Amino acid sequence: MSEIYLPSVTHVIAMTTIRRERVLPVPGSIAVRVTEKVQASDVVAEAEIEPKHFYLDIARGLGIDVREVGRYLTRQQGDRVEAGDVIAGPVGLTRRTVRAPADGRIAAIHHGRVLLETRGELFQLRAGFPGVVVSSDGAQIVVVETTGSLVQGAWGNGKTDYGVMRVVGDGPAAHLSTNQLDVNLRGAVLVAGVCDHPAPLHQATELSVRGVILGGMSAELIPLARRLPFPILLTEGFGDRAINTPAFALFMSHVGREVTIDAGTEWPQPGQRPEVVIPLSTTRSVSLPEEVIALKPGVRVRILSEPNLGEVGVIKSILKQAVIYKSGIRAKSASVEIEGIGTTNVPLANIEILQ
Repeated sequence: MSEIYLPSVTHVIAMTTIRRERVLPVPGSIAVRVTEKVQASDVVAEAEIEPKHFYLDIARGLGIDVREVGRYLTRQQGDRVEAGDVIAGPVGLTRRTVRAPADGRIAAIHHGRVLLETRGELFQLRAGFPGVVVSSDGAQIVVVETTGSLVQGAWGNGKTDYGVMRVVGDGPAAHLSTNQLDVNLRGAVLVAGVCDHPAPLHQATELSVRGVILGGMSAELIPLARRLPFPILLTEGFGDRAINTPAFALFMSHVGREVTIDAGTEWPQPGQRPEVVIPLSTTRSVSLPEEVIALKPGVRVRILSEPNLGEVGVIKSILKQAVIYKSGIRAKSASVEIEGIGTTNVPLANIEILQ
């Protein structure tokens, strides 16, 4: 019986169905109905993040004995207060008082102290891309579906946004520079080749761009990238890495369209990848992407090791005999046809499928 190889799959698809869960950090309220159409900016659910608590030492604040606190309290347990409201006092010639530091509710009174519980911050969950709500658990999860192009990446800085896509520079391998960035790109999602200097990223911040898509980036820029207010997505990884040809061709064919750049997954896990979604309408039925694909002749792959790191090719055959490489490593391999280079043998461990 022949062996079946199942490498990791990265999606670069011109037209597919994209279905994504939007999940609140804690249970809350769902703001949309199943079958409802939504836009990228629509709030689909919201929840109050856990409240803050303040311990107010009434005895110390008023300069009195703990046993006297009850005489001077103006509010009781369960009362709601606003910031600045008097909770206890006044006392003495100086008319000492203790006031609420924020809006909230008096949760407890004990041993001369008041526990004030403030309302948590309201967390709003947005659809992320235009589509249709296909399901919800009624409390925490909303599933939104759309059709369009999907390009998955290798790394993201933890941010998500959407905007009109623009391509800057002279191609998928060109280095991003400040002289390519001007006011015409304000509010756009930028596609560029490689960034190896902080200056273009700082200038992009000044232009209030909505995101940057790169092939590669210097690893030294990771701390800066994490601090920036907009998403940064790397399609290939760190270093001088050009955007792969299929992905760049998709970006070029959709310049001027609104896209969602979800770089919220910094270190990808199975089923979770930084990605770019380009919503497109279609009249035909489109299936969901395949998450498991067997390695066989005709399958498009990307090479993950030197000397052809990042190159995209097509499997010609799975070699029956293991190949011994110059390094001395002996490995099961595939014969891969790379456009412009020719046919080369690549260890199966150094191949990923590019659907």
